[in-house]
Amino acid sequence: DYMETYDIIIIGGGPAGLTAGLYSARNGLKVGIVSKDIGGTANSILRIENWPGYSGSGPELIKKFYEHAKEYEIDFIIEEVDLIEKKGKKFIIKTKKQELNCKALIIATGTERKKLKIPGEVELLGKGVSYCATCDSFFFKNKNVAVIGGSDCAATSALALSDIAKKVYVVYRGEKLRCEDISNERLKQKENVEIFYNSLPLKISGKEKVESIEIMSNKKKSTLEVDGIFIEVGSAPLAEFTKNIGLKMDEEKFIEVDKNMKTSVEGIYAAGDVTNNKLKQVIVSASQGAIAAKSAYDWMSKQN
Repeated sequence: DYMETYDIIIIGGGPAGLTAGLYSARNGLKVGIVSKDIGGTANSILRIENWPGYSGSGPELIKKFYEHAKEYEIDFIIEEVDLIEKKGKKFIIKTKKQELNCKALIIATGTERKKLKIPGEVELLGKGVSYCATCDSFFFKNKNVAVIGGSDCAATSALALSDIAKKVYVVYRGEKLRCEDISNERLKQKENVEIFYNSLPLKISGKEKVESIEIMSNKKKSTLEVDGIFIEVGSAPLAEFTKNIGLKMDEEKFIEVDKNMKTSVEGIYAAGDVTNNKLKQVIVSASQGAIAAKSAYDWMSKQN
């Protein structure tokens, strides 16, 4: 049974994975990138304003990353990883379709959006409930929408939506938004944005599509009539497939790495949003990808 063999496999095709692939290929390694998509959560960023030298959308920046990586001999395997195993000195990567093996491994799978876990959320997904303002904002031209959350992502989504929608409600559990000051100031200046602090979403209602959301605001229940609900309450790491290899993780299940992006398992490195680094940004993911590639290369050179 033939198994494709690589020097290094990178799991994840976002900014961390693509950068790690680029650096590994430039070091002359045989590289495979295994990922369910190219770009990951960066695809859902409407406007990137903090990547130096670039201003535009997430998908546009990812396209540049991907085109650059494709100038090198990198195998792109668009599949989801089910499991990784260590066999002797090799790692086996299992997808639904095949098994691959490699000498070193970089995990760069990023995160997935957290759910509210309230009635109506699952039932009305794609019928007004969205986790991606970039993908879906144009459906809500001159309509009323709600953004749930108070992070940078929530604030930038609310700002982008305020240019399209008639009215934007921001519903946040905290007393003040925890986003960059510049976004906070811009939101306050928008006449069609209304912010509900100390507020929790209770229930999303609608027959064929979203019609309203019930919230508890300062201990009082109220109903907002909206056509769209954008859920921005943070992200959880995608590292379930590592469970049988025993990687050390923090209490939120982000992979613990040192300054060289080494994990607790020899030969495995991690980069980007899946790691326990606090600043989840494209620039950090890319730089961690570069560091992980260098560390993995140095480690393999010593092995030989």
